[in-house]
Amino acid sequence: MVVHQVSGGNTCGMARTGRLTAAFGVAGPIVAGSGSTAVSSAGSRAADVEFRILGSVQVLYRDRPLPLPAGRGRALLAVLLLRANQVVTVRELADCLWEGPRPVHQRAAVQTHVGRLRRALGEESIGRLVHTTSTGYVIHVEPDQLDLIRFRRLTEDAGQVADRAEQVVLLERALALWRDEPLADVRLLRDAFPQLVEERLHAVERLMDARMRLGQHAQVVAQLTSLSREHPLRERFWAQLMLALYRCDRQADALQAYQTISRRLADELGLDPGNELRELHRSILCRSVSLG
Repeated sequence: MVVHQVSGGNTCGMARTGRLTAAFGVAGPIVAGSGSTAVSSAGSRAADVEFRILGSVQVLYRDRPLPLPAGRGRALLAVLLLRANQVVTVRELADCLWEGPRPVHQRAAVQTHVGRLRRALGEESIGRLVHTTSTGYVIHVEPDQLDLIRFRRLTEDAGQVADRAEQVVLLERALALWRDEPLADVRLLRDAFPQLVEERLHAVERLMDARMRLGQHAQVVAQLTSLSREHPLRERFWAQLMLALYRCDRQADALQAYQTISRRLADELGLDPGNELRELHRSILCRSVSLG
């Protein structure tokens, strides 16, 4: 599968970010029973609840947002949801909740924030989904209750179907779940999970490929132009833009796009274009029949 990500102005240090990525960077599906640390969610369902982290962190009950604690309480919920149905140890939670020195009584401090979160969610209803274990805490969710799980399942399903139009539909449904940068309102974590953003961008790349396989080259040119501006050093978007332009009988524009990304890579990174871009450039120059 893929991996998760973020952007923003967090002051996380490199060492802390590395620890969090190591602890939370596994991109496999987070569903009950999916690993040795998974905990059964039998009897823990809260009907009509939806958790969202692909944007600001939200909990919806019957389509209405619940008030959530700010600061570390919100970060705590986000971390538990990133590892939904798996135990997150007290140490891992402390890594996420404190950028500098940790409290002397680390477990008690984490427990205080867990208690506040449970009260905000409703101790006799949704708050009961947050369970205490011998080593940490776990939140139990059903696959259709968390947007991250739904996104990953839809992108995985898109890779399993042969019908190209259905692939487009599934990928568009997956990407529609993204409302903003992930964890957008959790300052403590915004830069800690860049792999979440990478998952989204990879899904966008797959969608562009799927649409071009349907012959929608003219329709994707504008979007790929915008994407290459938003991510000026992401070579895959430039390669897709070049191919779409070429298939729209715009060879000169495709070659100009190659010159643009070549200059940017040289000026900003001191690098030449990768193999994919160089080979595509040669194929466009000689109007290779392999380009369609």
